[in-house]
Amino acid sequence: MKLIRQPTSDAAKRAWHLHATLLIGSGIVAAAQIGKAVITVPMIRGDLALGLDLAGLIVATFATIGATLGIGAGVMVGRLGFRRSLIGGMGAIAIGNVIGAGASDEFVLLAARLIEGVGFFGVVLAIPSMLAQLVPRDARDFVMAIWSAYMPAGIMLMLFAAPILSLIGWRDFWLANAFMASACAALLALYAPAMSARAPEGRFLSEVMTVVRHPTCLVLAFAFFVYSCQIFSLTFALPLLLTSAHHVALGAAGLLSALVLAVSTIGHLSSGFLLRAGVPVWANIAAAFACFALSGLAIYAGVLPPQGVALIAALALGVGGLAPGAIYAAAPHAAPVPSAVPPTIGLVQQASNLGQFAGPVTLGLWAGHFGWQTAPVIVAPAALLGLALAFILRRILIIAPQASRPDRVGEPSNPSGADSDPQTRSEV
Repeated sequence: MKLIRQPTSDAAKRAWHLHATLLIGSGIVAAAQIGKAVITVPMIRGDLALGLDLAGLIVATFATIGATLGIGAGVMVGRLGFRRSLIGGMGAIAIGNVIGAGASDEFVLLAARLIEGVGFFGVVLAIPSMLAQLVPRDARDFVMAIWSAYMPAGIMLMLFAAPILSLIGWRDFWLANAFMASACAALLALYAPAMSARAPEGRFLSEVMTVVRHPTCLVLAFAFFVYSCQIFSLTFALPLLLTSAHHVALGAAGLLSALVLAVSTIGHLSSGFLLRAGVPVWANIAAAFACFALSGLAIYAGVLPPQGVALIAALALGVGGLAPGAIYAAAPHAAPVPSAVPPTIGLVQQASNLGQFAGPVTLGLWAGHFGWQTAPVIVAPAALLGLALAFILRRILIIAPQASRPDRVGEPSNPSGADSDPQTRSEV
């Protein structure tokens, strides 16, 4: 009997490995649409005569949608079904790219970005919910932490593709992204697993409030908000700081900034290995914010050469990358009920997008009035707030009831991995 069961076990393991790879790759393709806008907007401005305000809005479309609709989008993804949301979202990204490539004015282009944005959230809210069901419990935290690297990986994919932009132009570049998204949608339609989905357990608003009232969900969301404030304010400030305060050439500052951003991906991936080694979620988050607090003093003090500033910034983003991996790993466990996993991730995503806006704006206004050397006055307290949230999360996990619900943090798991919810229905 052992000889018969082992191939079945190996086949099942190989199947979820392939499915997880396809899902994470799809998230990277979705995140690439953010990097695509960043690197093509200078060409778009010249072609369509866009002002800085509209150019900024085109780049920030996804963040704006996420900041306003994140948790509601999570509820809708759960109701529509993960597989349908994923495939439909990738299709919407492809359609948005085609419309954008043919845009004759800024309004068509903005409409195309809105379509892409809806598709983006359909993809990135469905995938972690699918991974939470698909991956065995003993590997789930590791895979969820790996998933957290989808954003920097997607953006870096476009940054590395930037050299071909001058050869083919921004419109063909968008069409290439449409082809990539279409191919991904086709692969998902053929090979994406059919997941179990749960019938809605209440009205739309009641599902939202179930998550918002849950303390662990709120702590995770606030932690991701503070993390996003830190990382996006640093990535915003670094090229400006290098060029204005250290007189580095713009091209060199851009290259250093891109390399520093690449290091953050290592942090995201490292959190998965640390979680697998037994390092708790709260410790990963605490280490990230402690590094942010200390590094801010060195980055903005003006005493280091440009190479030193870039090195410390890379260290901050690398160690800081431990936080999102841990938060994404904790999100499925923190959801108050199984059907609340998508809105829980939506709340975390919404907090992240709010931080993407609040961090750079706050730091820019502060530095504009008081200078870069005073930046630690607001950066360090924000990092210490994140550190406090890590210890609050530790306290919550310690006092959480040990048997309140299976498959949650600090609780016994169903060894079979089967979903015993009687409301579970098969998703087509």
